[in-house]
Amino acid sequence: MPVPKDVPAAVRTMLEAAGLSVSEEEFKAFVEMYPMLREATDTLYVEEVRYEEPALVFTPVAPMKGA
Repeated sequence: MPVPKDVPAAVRTMLEAAGLSVSEEEFKAFVEMYPMLREATDTLYVEEVRYEEPALVFTPVAPMKGA
């Protein structure tokens, strides 16, 4: 997902959706760091492994050791 053209509007929308009110200084800081955070978040999704099984799978009915 690319960084939106109007970063302040995107940040304001997310803060409002979360029900958060921030100072003007905090808002400016969020606007400044949003493009970097958006880019970092996008790197978490690797399309090639989209349908692979996760490395760890929790099975609640698996037998307990020593039981």
